[in-house]
Amino acid sequence: MAHIKRSDLAGSWYAGDGPRLRRQVDDLLHTARAAHSSPLIGLIVPHAGYVYSGQAAAAGYGQLNAAHYRRVVILAPSHFAAFRGVAVLQVDAFETPLGLVPVDSGALDVLLNSPLYRSDPEPFHAEHALEIQLPFLQRVLPAVQVVPALIGDLTSEDLTTAARALEQLIDGTTLFVVSSDFVHYGRRFGYLPFPAEGEEPVRAGVRALDMGAIERACAGEATAFERYVAETGATICGHLPIALFLTMHARRTPGELLAYYTSLDVAGDYEHCVSYASIAFPRSS
Repeated sequence: MAHIKRSDLAGSWYAGDGPRLRRQVDDLLHTARAAHSSPLIGLIVPHAGYVYSGQAAAAGYGQLNAAHYRRVVILAPSHFAAFRGVAVLQVDAFETPLGLVPVDSGALDVLLNSPLYRSDPEPFHAEHALEIQLPFLQRVLPAVQVVPALIGDLTSEDLTTAARALEQLIDGTTLFVVSSDFVHYGRRFGYLPFPAEGEEPVRAGVRALDMGAIERACAGEATAFERYVAETGATICGHLPIALFLTMHARRTPGELLAYYTSLDVAGDYEHCVSYASIAFPRSS
């Protein structure tokens, strides 16, 4: 009997039935730029509800050509469960209103040989950061298998060890999708590096904080990226998945910022806002 992970987000974070979800994703993808002529090794994409971050996510997924990929490793933060290391989910497939997304069990076996990786379904309950990526993958890479990984606490040494395990999965047809929003600004998020004195000052201040992180990520500088997050306190929920990917990628090719905006641009609330970015990393030649 197949072991299926059912959707926690259908009808709330994205449309709840297949035809509406297909239209929702396809409409977002229609706004994206043409696909890269060469394949990518990685994407950083956001994970809010589609009405907020869907356009930014589509800018990344629109770069993909299905012919280039057979496997996607999804590195996402754990929002609700605290643990050290990386949790993976050993199921046969994920289910969304668009159907099933098969899991690459062989790749999970490779990762589970590392002491920092463990099979644990608990952190995946109600976790949005990984599932939100699946409908985009279903429309852009319909035959792909996924490797689901939630990132917990990792020290600098842990990042190196965990990255070595991921490196075993690098081949000519594997894509790494890193799920992260950027700065969460406002009292609700416990982050007020400057006062909320109006729409434009907040927009400019948040952008400056985000661009400091994005520049370091695009440069492939994992240590500099993590140092910047620590020094500024920037509330980037997926900073450890980003750092893990950057440690694995090790400055091989610079990233390209494809899209950036904040929920302030969507909803107009300057007292509380979240930033969304999409960054593409071409595969080394």
